[in-house]
Amino acid sequence: MYLDHRVTVKIARVLNMIDLSALLLDSSGNVILPEGDMRTFTIPEEALQNPTIPFVYGAMTLIGTAEEQPVFVCLHGDSEDVKKCAVLCAELINMMMREDMSQTNREQSLRLMLRGEVEGAEFESLAAEHDIPLKKNRCVMYFYFQDMEVETAIQMMGDAVDSEDDVITEVGHHSVAMLKAVEEEGFTELEEYANAFESSFLTETGTTVYIGISDPREELIAIPEAYAEARAAINVGRVYHGNKRVFVYRNLLLERFLSDVSPELGASYNARIFNRKTARLFNDEMVHTIETFFDNSLNLSETARKLYIHRNTLVYRLEKVQHAIGLDLRNFDDAVTFKMMMLLGKGENSRKLRL
Repeated sequence: MYLDHRVTVKIARVLNMIDLSALLLDSSGNVILPEGDMRTFTIPEEALQNPTIPFVYGAMTLIGTAEEQPVFVCLHGDSEDVKKCAVLCAELINMMMREDMSQTNREQSLRLMLRGEVEGAEFESLAAEHDIPLKKNRCVMYFYFQDMEVETAIQMMGDAVDSEDDVITEVGHHSVAMLKAVEEEGFTELEEYANAFESSFLTETGTTVYIGISDPREELIAIPEAYAEARAAINVGRVYHGNKRVFVYRNLLLERFLSDVSPELGASYNARIFNRKTARLFNDEMVHTIETFFDNSLNLSETARKLYIHRNTLVYRLEKVQHAIGLDLRNFDDAVTFKMMMLLGKGENSRKLRL
């Protein structure tokens, strides 16, 4: 279950009053509090099955806030007093969460729907209560503000919400999701819209924003799938296109396929081209040359112009590659082979860049 910033602030105050080392974990073991702690712990299966019963392992006491969709309080210590303190904290946090859930506004309701935390009749009830049509062509845009807290980011988004049908909501401490109405023929304009927003945001604030765009959906009930696609677009796109900030899910078919290849297998294939023997050849300048050549559809003249080099210089560099590894990058099939081998090597960074 996601906790918005207002609730986490209240919970942090409770935990700070305790004269014990305390963590708040989600059900996957990721640290929610203290903020900035990126560790992940393994929650024992027994604790997951009986979350509201204090569970002691090592020198820690663990307890969940509820039977369904719990968050876990983890206190250092295993005495009876620590257990009682853990039970009290869990109940206080549970009360805060229930109070927050009982006051769902339009943005909070959208967050619950996006994250798949409501379904069926409750889903339709929230949509009706907040005038969110059940049928309308929409996509989800996911904004990840790398170095900015979400409250500030939302305040600055302003013109990004350019229609009364668009709804935005906080979905993380640095993340915002937008349910955006889109005409089928206008979907291709969304990337331009996102690129314009990313560029202007960087200019105004000096901070980076990554944007993922899902495929459109007509049924509101399908937006959890669209939400997952928008997040996946950023997770996959950042691995294989480190120079980009806007990623469209439907445009990442090859990259999504490659991301399913295990990092170990990908690294083994990548090493057949990128290894100690070819390290001097594939320096930063050569890799940039090849990537620019690919970005310009294997067009020699346009690539040379973009790189500010003579066409013959570009041909010479490509011939060096052909002589070293036997692939002529001017040939489409060889270029595809090389690009796939190059991209496979980037899969090792997928976990580090995941949202």
